[in-house]
Amino acid sequence: MKKNILLILTTTAIIITAASCNTKKEEVQETVVIPNTLQSVSYFQDTIGMDPQELLTFFNEWNKAIDEIGYPDAGYKIWLIQEDTSNINYMVEGHWPDQETYDKIHDHELYQKVYEENQDIFEGFISVEYHRFKEIK
Repeated sequence: MKKNILLILTTTAIIITAASCNTKKEEVQETVVIPNTLQSVSYFQDTIGMDPQELLTFFNEWNKAIDEIGYPDAGYKIWLIQEDTSNINYMVEGHWPDQETYDKIHDHELYQKVYEENQDIFEGFISVEYHRFKEIK
């Protein structure tokens, strides 16, 4: 009888252990990638001699906010123009899924917060040109 009780307890322990080890597939949240079909290009003249790394840090903060809003493939790339004869110092590319998303991102409180916290950066910049491009499909 003691053997039967021991066998039942052992069997029960094995069943409980096996049931608790049931590996559930972890749900992975997929990021929906929306292709960028809208691009903006801005050219700026720097009148204060800003350190390019400081400017890059600001745009990285903006890109982080855009990512947190839910659009990791949208955002900015900044380029230092290498021409000695130009009064243009920087080119900023913006990449956006479409006009509706562009508006949604630019109106979002996270985007606005980064801008407001760093607004003084743009006081020394003159926008020389601004262009928007839409992909032809």
